Amino acid sequence: MGDIFAFGFMRLAFVGGTIVGVLAPIIGTFLVLRRYGLIGDGLGHVAFGGVAFGHLMRTDPILMALVYSTVAAVGMEQFRVKGRLGGDVAIAIFLSSGLALGLVLARLARRSTDQLWTYLFGSVIALQPGDVIQIALIAFIVLGSLWVMRRGLFFVTFDEETARASGVPVGFYNIALVLLAALTVVSAIQIVGLLLISALLVLPVAAALQVARSFRQTLVLGVGSGLLSVYGGLIGSYYLDTPPGPTIVLMALGIFLLANGARLMSRSARVLAA
Repeated sequence: MGDIFAFGFMRLAFVGGTIVGVLAPIIGTFLVLRRYGLIGDGLGHVAFGGVAFGHLMRTDPILMALVYSTVAAVGMEQFRVKGRLGGDVAIAIFLSSGLALGLVLARLARRSTDQLWTYLFGSVIALQPGDVIQIALIAFIVLGSLWVMRRGLFFVTFDEETARASGVPVGFYNIALVLLAALTVVSAIQIVGLLLISALLVLPVAAALQVARSFRQTLVLGVGSGLLSVYGGLIGSYYLDTPPGPTIVLMALGIFLLANGARLMSRSARVLAA
């Protein structure tokens, strides 16, 4: 086991993975409870368009992904609030068009599928110290913002109508939440990839909700599940020689299935005891 940390790239992978493993479930808790779970998929696909545009214009692909995803986040929220379409339809529109745009731009930039693989499915072994610093900076911004807005976000998450009637700026908190989600998606590009980030936003939280009895427990168990998914996925990918991103997601899925099974067994035991 110790030999896994003998390589610098694996140490960086665990540091970057730890940050994302904490960040994604925390922002994911608010998204799942608000029934915004699919927004990670939509933002991930749109961010791919930004990556391809960055390659086409010979600029920083991660920066372009951030620009694209933040604009898309605001667009999705505006569609949901002011449009005649539901939030799921707005996400589907941005998701499909973002991926299509990315593929066209990638072709124009003369980028092959192999060259874009790291952005689509992650490549933690390619992490550089500067990348980890960037991930840490984004996490600091997101977590700091959540801490400052925690009371308002909590109110809006659980009772939006009452919050609006009480004078709480619901629109502001909704926009802030999707923008923080966009930052989280970009931070996880090299850990799990743009096409898989939604799983790390949703699955650890879904697992926590199977057994948690409060919002605080959901946050704590979600973060624990996220970290276990990342660590298990990185270790598994190292020894099995599998892609890290998909392995992390499969680990998260396994944890969710175990938590769901434990909940069902607990409920059956209570029924039998009664």
